[in-house]
Amino acid sequence: MDLDREVERWAKSLGLVVASPPNAPEPFHVSLSPPGGGPVVEVVRPGGLGVYIVAMGIAVHPDHKAALAAMREEERRRFLLELKKALLQMGVDYAFLPPDAEVPDAVHISKPVPAEGLDAHKFVQEYYRVRNAGLYVIVTFSETLRRQPQAPRYA
Repeated sequence: MDLDREVERWAKSLGLVVASPPNAPEPFHVSLSPPGGGPVVEVVRPGGLGVYIVAMGIAVHPDHKAALAAMREEERRRFLLELKKALLQMGVDYAFLPPDAEVPDAVHISKPVPAEGLDAHKFVQEYYRVRNAGLYVIVTFSETLRRQPQAPRYA
């Protein structure tokens, strides 16, 4: 599809590294990342659908999972609810995985983008919407749940 090549070209024009995952079952699937590494955003066009899915998966670090598990239930629920509300305000879809877990293993963020009428401006806008939402999750977990420095045991 010509639009697939355009999506790749638009991503490259942003200076992103474009890679195709081996054995991807979709007709179009690329992973986009900054040249020096960093957050990976996937762009997928499932077969038979006139839509691209821009998505990012964030694994919850074991230290953050432990900190969440150590929170009082009310505090943990409030933290996760505030995070979910912020993602909704950013205009992205999200899933905390596994569903209904008290402490998630991962957060999946996505945005379906119709292929019809897709241009460089709209693609870049949705790419950054998903990437920024993913970075928001990472920063929120890191800043809220970072390990507190331990006091020295010996003076």
